Amino acid sequence: MKIKQTLAALLLACCTAFAPFSASAAPITELALVVDASGSISNSQWNLQMQGYSNAINSVVPVDGSVAISVIRFASGASVVRGMSTISDLTARTNLANFFLGLSQTGGSTCISCGIIAAESTFSGTAQRSVIDVSTDGFSNVGANPAGPASTVGTSAWAVENGEADVVNVIGIGSSASTNFAYGTGSFSLLANSFDDFEDTLKEKIRREIVVPEPATLGLLGLGLLGIAGIRRKRA
Repeated sequence: MKIKQTLAALLLACCTAFAPFSASAAPITELALVVDASGSISNSQWNLQMQGYSNAINSVVPVDGSVAISVIRFASGASVVRGMSTISDLTARTNLANFFLGLSQTGGSTCISCGIIAAESTFSGTAQRSVIDVSTDGFSNVGANPAGPASTVGTSAWAVENGEADVVNVIGIGSSASTNFAYGTGSFSLLANSFDDFEDTLKEKIRREIVVPEPATLGLLGLGLLGIAGIRRKRA
């Protein structure tokens, strides 16, 4: 009897996990995309960067409500250009992808710490994971050194140790990009050789950052539990 009850409980848990994520629940991952809009990026490179974000959003981000995304644009300063919003359906994802295509470049210096501070303000505190994702083609020349200590406001360590972020990840573009400020357990950095390669590298990065249930794995678990139950029944 206890075996049957245990199998039933496991199967129920599997089916619950396998069910579509409820859009009304808090997202599993909140992802703050911090975009470099400084003057070292040419107009054509900016367009490649924005097209890369748009295509990556459309092809990688799920529409089941498990991910919420905000957008921060930085140069000499930083601003939240799109607040944290849950991607709960295809329309929401398309709107976000199209938003990048219409985003303008500001120009100016590079204040990565400004972008990190602005990103921190977009987290709700209710998600299971909060990720800051910084893209840059250079290095910080205004504001705090993002690789500095947690005691300095605007560093990656500050965002993780004193703020809501669990990790700060970095995607560098070109050989001049600084990626040494990734911070937090499981944090990482990737380097795109050029803006032409940015889209593919970004897709890989977002795939690693978002947490999405694996339907195939959960389905196999359910079938396995049903098989065990069948064997037990035959033996009985």
